[in-house]
Amino acid sequence: MMGIVHDIERAARAAAARLREWVARPFGSAYRWGVPLVLLAALCLALPAGAGFALFAPFAVAFTWKAVSVSRRIHRLEFVKLVDEGGGAHLETEADRLQRAWVLGCVSVVGLAVALLAFRVAVALVPGAELAGSVALYLGFAAVLLGGFLLFYYAALRFDSGLARGLASIAVTLPAFFVIVALLSVLLSWGMRIVAALGLSAETMIADGFSWVYDVQRVLGSATNYFVQQDAVVIGGSIVFAALLLLLYAYTVPYYWMASVARWFKGLGLAAVVFSGAAIVFAGAWVVDVQRWAAESGGGQLASAIDADVLSSQAASLSGYRADDLVALVKAFVLPYTVGVFVANAVVAYRKAKAKRESDAILDGFAREGSVDEAVLPEREKRYLYFGGRRTLWDIALRSIGADVPLPSPFAPRKLTWKERLTGELEDR
Repeated sequence: MMGIVHDIERAARAAAARLREWVARPFGSAYRWGVPLVLLAALCLALPAGAGFALFAPFAVAFTWKAVSVSRRIHRLEFVKLVDEGGGAHLETEADRLQRAWVLGCVSVVGLAVALLAFRVAVALVPGAELAGSVALYLGFAAVLLGGFLLFYYAALRFDSGLARGLASIAVTLPAFFVIVALLSVLLSWGMRIVAALGLSAETMIADGFSWVYDVQRVLGSATNYFVQQDAVVIGGSIVFAALLLLLYAYTVPYYWMASVARWFKGLGLAAVVFSGAAIVFAGAWVVDVQRWAAESGGGQLASAIDADVLSSQAASLSGYRADDLVALVKAFVLPYTVGVFVANAVVAYRKAKAKRESDAILDGFAREGSVDEAVLPEREKRYLYFGGRRTLWDIALRSIGADVPLPSPFAPRKLTWKERLTGELEDR
């Protein structure tokens, strides 16, 4: 009997050791962990509520533990590499971006699965309990908006795409997300026309793999219709959601993206001011054009890319609009970005100041020590560059304590660029 207990204990310890080893490792390819996790979540959702939740719970804990472990390694810059090319060191951030993308994807899938399973358990425990129609509708709007934001954020991390970074900044309100989905649907419609011209069945392809696009259109179209009707809950929720999502985005983007994200925020703020000002001045002319465009959209390119019921509902809502109504709609559309960008810019300013303190502290450390330890110098240089430190100041600091840092070649005066003349700051060469 004691031998069986010892065998069980030994097997449990071995399993725990393998689990800790798996948790400590970084995420591999999405096919190795993402596909099994999604299939497991689908299986648990197909099981009875209690059994599905009980089966998924230990896996949810394990994947959450792994995501936290990898996040700590990301915070320690373990996946950022310092490479020397062209006579100067620079950061290689591909591995860091991929691990951030996998963490975001893992947390999103686990969170969605746990939320759905917990909801099924709650419904099973209280059979007569149902969400009110309006509450379920608003929760559906929030879920689609959050999913779209996370999708663009994941794409930006996965592919290092500046466009995806911009779309993640823009797709924080329901109407903007609806416009993005509509444009993507038009592109998809053009692609289907090309496929049909090649003799393939585009209808079958849409039914098999792209029918979900029209489901998303219907949800977003319904939300946009509430927005056009100036529903107070939807507009107020858009303001809160835009502020929260942009705050989350500004606080979690890596430091080597801060300049790009800050430019997108400035562009959003400027566009919001220009758009709202133009709406006030040209509302009378715009309302006629908008109503005509909405009425004629059923027979244009949009008709082949967007669900017909969605287009007809938008046209019906806009048909009774006056100039004052259009101005109020534009203000409601712009206000979430105004509030959200204000909050996000405050976070960006805080993180930039923090990065400046970190980089300055590294240089101040050289001044206090009066020497440099070659063993830790690469790690310090990596942290300095990660937090936006300038290469020129780094070289000057090393030369000031006697380090052998070669001078630029040729070391001679040069003509200033237009950017240097306008900003008054010399670029690193």
